[in-house]
Amino acid sequence: MKEPESARPISISRKRVLWSLLKAAIDKDRPVLAQIVVTRRCNLSCGYCYEYDKVSKPVPLDVLKSRIDALKKLKTVFVTLNGGEPLLHPQIPELVRYIAESGMVPMINSNGHVLKEGLIRKLNDAGLFGMQLSCDALEDNEVTQKSMQRLRPKLDLLQQHASFVVRVNGVLGSGKPSEMLEVARIVTAYGFIFQCSLMRGADGQALPLSKEAMEVYREIRKIRGRLPRMLNDNFQLPLAKGEPLDWKCRAGARHFEIDGGGLVHLCQPKTGYPAKKLEDYTVSDIRKHYQCPKSCSARCPIAYAHLGSRIDDFRSQKGAIL
Repeated sequence: MKEPESARPISISRKRVLWSLLKAAIDKDRPVLAQIVVTRRCNLSCGYCYEYDKVSKPVPLDVLKSRIDALKKLKTVFVTLNGGEPLLHPQIPELVRYIAESGMVPMINSNGHVLKEGLIRKLNDAGLFGMQLSCDALEDNEVTQKSMQRLRPKLDLLQQHASFVVRVNGVLGSGKPSEMLEVARIVTAYGFIFQCSLMRGADGQALPLSKEAMEVYREIRKIRGRLPRMLNDNFQLPLAKGEPLDWKCRAGARHFEIDGGGLVHLCQPKTGYPAKKLEDYTVSDIRKHYQCPKSCSARCPIAYAHLGSRIDDFRSQKGAIL
């Protein structure tokens, strides 16, 4: 009997991803990255996080599929499934497959703690291109539960079974700086990508590093294999020193957030604007926000904002400041 089409494994090549990015670089109206909340529920309760609760139901599958359809209509390149903890959504492999079959590149942001071999294999077959995990310390502390103590068994599973890209992000400042250096060494020893992010203040702006943390950060940056060249985080160096940045943020155009209610926001720190329904979000909205400089950009530490805007560095911005 012929295998159903939907059950066949999907594989997204890096060549296909690079081709999609090239087309987006030419076409200014295409979003590079859309992050979409699939559930606000989380299995952790980290002190610095405000993006979760313990009671919300997952966003229904049919609703999420309609939002994915809207992103396809906008010709979005990457679609990242967010939470809360997105792996708690009972249909997460089906969502990944739906994104891949729609011609977009599926990604997941997760703490990784609910990963099991069976789920990893399902995500492989569904066409997941990459998963970003969070790890901020060697052991749990009063600020974070995203520890290597919890994550390491999952890294073992991923090394054995995952066919997708694995990237681990750590927030420097949520634990002892020396611990972050050890986390980076452990992650890169697995052959996975490691990204070190900066702690944000209540306003979403980067906090400068202490002398001790700055020394550790410099050591982390020396680790071979930490980040591919095209994903470099050089923008963080001035921020770590407390200096401003001069760059063109394309939030609302090249990248944006979709909350559990289906509203579009510029980014996590700018939740609340424009707060427009995704199904009503058009190329006109993309063009407007593409041209608008952002007043918060000088101290912005959001890596995906910098990466999503990077292909437009040479292009001007002529709109009113948001």
